Amino acid sequence: MKKTIISASFLAVTMLSAQQSDTLKVAEIQSVSLQGTHNYRTKKSESVARLPLENLENPTVYNLVPKEIISEMGAIDFNTAMASAPGVVVNNSVNDSGNDIFLRGFSSNASFRNGLTQNPRVQSEIANIERVEVIKGPSGTLFGGTLANYGGVVNVITKKPQENFGGIINYTTGSWGMSRITADVNTPLNKEKTALARFNVAAYSQDSFQDAGYSKGLFFSGSILYKVSDKTTVTLDTEFHAPEKTLNAYVRKSDNLTFHSMKDLSAIHGRSFTSNDIGSKRTNFVTMAEVTHKFNDQWTSRTSYQRGEANENESIFLVLTYLDNNTVSRGIRPFDSYKITTDNIQQNFIGDFKIGKLRNRLVVGLDYYQQTAKNQYGMFKTSKEDTKGSAFAPYDIIKLDEFSAWQPISRSMVENLERIPNNPNSNVKPTNFDVTQSRTFSVYASDVLNITDNLLVMASLRMDHYKNDNIVTNGVVGKGEYSQTQFAPKFGLVYEIVKNQVSFFANYVNGFKNVAPTRDPRDKNGNTFIEYKPEQGNQFEAGFKLDLLNKKLLTTVSYYNMKIKNRLVADPSGITGLYIQDGNIKNQGFEIDIVANPVKGWNIVAGYGYNDNKFDDRSIDAGKRSAWTPKHVANFWTSYKIMNGTYEGIGFGAGFNFVDKAYINIVNHFLAPAYTSVGATIFYDKKKYRIGLKMNNALNQTYWNFYGQPQKPREILANFAFKF
Repeated sequence: MKKTIISASFLAVTMLSAQQSDTLKVAEIQSVSLQGTHNYRTKKSESVARLPLENLENPTVYNLVPKEIISEMGAIDFNTAMASAPGVVVNNSVNDSGNDIFLRGFSSNASFRNGLTQNPRVQSEIANIERVEVIKGPSGTLFGGTLANYGGVVNVITKKPQENFGGIINYTTGSWGMSRITADVNTPLNKEKTALARFNVAAYSQDSFQDAGYSKGLFFSGSILYKVSDKTTVTLDTEFHAPEKTLNAYVRKSDNLTFHSMKDLSAIHGRSFTSNDIGSKRTNFVTMAEVTHKFNDQWTSRTSYQRGEANENESIFLVLTYLDNNTVSRGIRPFDSYKITTDNIQQNFIGDFKIGKLRNRLVVGLDYYQQTAKNQYGMFKTSKEDTKGSAFAPYDIIKLDEFSAWQPISRSMVENLERIPNNPNSNVKPTNFDVTQSRTFSVYASDVLNITDNLLVMASLRMDHYKNDNIVTNGVVGKGEYSQTQFAPKFGLVYEIVKNQVSFFANYVNGFKNVAPTRDPRDKNGNTFIEYKPEQGNQFEAGFKLDLLNKKLLTTVSYYNMKIKNRLVADPSGITGLYIQDGNIKNQGFEIDIVANPVKGWNIVAGYGYNDNKFDDRSIDAGKRSAWTPKHVANFWTSYKIMNGTYEGIGFGAGFNFVDKAYINIVNHFLAPAYTSVGATIFYDKKKYRIGLKMNNALNQTYWNFYGQPQKPREILANFAFKF
C-alpha cells in the first residue's frame, strides 16, 4: 500500500510538471479519452494469436469489446461492458467472488491480463480497461490449461500511455445511491516524449436493489512507458483495487424443490439472504513489467512479468441450501484470512520473415506460472455430537416467503460460533492454516505460413508441465502432490476467397485441464493411489469472415463441434468414493456476429449463439444437458451520433440481451427462466464535455442469472464528463 501511494504521488507530480510544457488541442486529446465514437470494428490484435494477424487471416473466432462501446453504453462494471460481446453472458460467480463468463457451453473467467495469466479474484477495474478480447473455443496451445477453459479465453487489455497530454473526469449517479467518480489522465514526462505516463483513479459506492447489500471501493492504476531507443521499449504498470461488498450467494440443493422454476420464488426477489454487517473486504494488487526489443525488421523479443495478489481478511461467505419448497438453511463459511498470489513470466520471440517466397509469421514462447494460496479458517460444530467439525458453520433456517421476518446475519454472532479445538490444551482460538502451491512450465510455438497470398495455414503446439505441491496445514506437510504433462496442438486454415473481404477458415484446437489423483477405496485400507490423465477438449470449427462495403460491415459465421473426454465421474456401480475417467460431453453450436457502420455516426453490433451439449458417457447424468448453459443467446446494440451541424454531438442508443432458460442443477428439473434485458441511452458529446443518461433493464423485468441470483430491476444512471 505504501509503495502504491508513493507511485501515485510521483505520477501526479510528473504529470503537473509535464502539463506546463505540453498543451494540445482538445481534438488531439480525444485520442486519449474514453469518449471516441468512431466504430466498433474488430481491429488487428497481436495478443489474440501473439502474432500480427488481421482478423480475416486468423482461423480463430474472436470478438473485441473496445473502450468506445464501454463508454457509450455507460458501463460502470465488467458485466455491463461485456453485454455487447456476441454469444457471451457474464454473471457474478457462484460465490460472488468474481465474474463467470459463459462461452460455448462452458463457464470461463477473465483470467488473462495483457496476455498473462492471473487468478479471477484479481480482476481489473473497468476504469483501466482499454478493451476486452474474447477468444472463442479451446485455447490450450497459446494460453495453457491452468485457467483457460474450453469455451474460450477472456483477455483484458489495460490502458497504455500515449504521446499526447489529456484526460477525462467522469461522474455517474443514479439508482440505489450510485455515486462513481473516475479520472483518466495521460501525459508525456519529457519534451522528447520518450517517457510517457498514464494513471486512472476511481471511487464508487452503490446500495443493493434488495433490502440489504452494498458495493463500494477505491481504485488506482499507473503506467509508465519509456522508449530506451528506437528498438527497445520498457513498460511498467501497477493496479491497486480495494472493493468491499456483500456477497450474493448461489443456493445449493435445488433438487430438493418440487417446483421447477425461479419464477415460483418471485415474491422474494427483492429480499436479501445476507446483511450489511457481513460485507467482505478485498485488496487486489497487480504489478507488471514488460520489455520489447526489436532486433531487426524480422524479429522482435517481448519479455513480460506480472504478479497479482488478492487479499481478504475476515470475509464471510454465505452457504445457502434449499431444504424444501418453503425453507432455506443459511450456513456460514468464515475466512480469518485468504490470500492468493500469482507470478507469471513469459518470453516471446516473434518473427515475420520469408523462406524463399513463402511468408512465415512465427512465435516461439516460454511461460512459467506459479500460484500460492494461503487460507486461515476455523472448524465448526455441525451438531452437538460432532467432534471433527466442518469449515461450514450452520447459522439458521428461514422461510421462503415475503411475510416471514429474516433476521439479519450478525458478524458478532458469526465470530462467536463455537470452533472445534485442534489442540485441547490450548486457550487460543483454534484455527487451521493451509498453504497450497502449484506451478506450470510451458513451451510453445505457432507458425502461420502463406502458401499463396490468399491461402494460409497455421500449425501450433504447446507442451505444458504442471506440478501441484502437497498441502501444508499448520506447518505439517500433508497429501496432494502430483504432476502432469500435456501436449496441446492447433491447426488452422484460411483461404481468402476475395482478398481482404471474404475468407473461409477452419481450425482444430485442443484445450485441457489437469486432474488431481484420488485414493480409490477399493482395497481394505483405502490407500490405492489412482493417477489420471488430463481432461481434454478437442474442437473442430469452420466458417466465413466477411469485411464488406468498404469496411462498413464485418461479419463472422461459424459452426463448431467439440468433444470433452477424460472427465472424472462417479463409477456407475455406486460405490462411494470410486471414480472412473471416461466421462464425455458432446458440445456443438452455431454463432454469427455483425459489426456495422452503415453511415457516419451510426454503429451496430449484434450476435447470436446456439449451443447444444449433453453428457455422453456411462455416468448417471448421461443424456442430460450441462447445468448453467443456455441454448440460445442473442445481443443487439445500435447507436447514432450526429457528427456535424447545429445538433452535432447529440446521440442515442438502444439494444437488448436475450438469454435462454438454463438449468440450475444437473438433475435438469429446476431452472432460471429466459429473460430479455433492454437498455437505452441518450447523450450530448462535445469536445470538452459529455452528458449522458442510461437506462438498464428498461422494461423492468424480474429475472435471475444462471445461479438463481436475483438481478437488478430498472436502473437509471446519469453521467457527466469533463475533458481536458
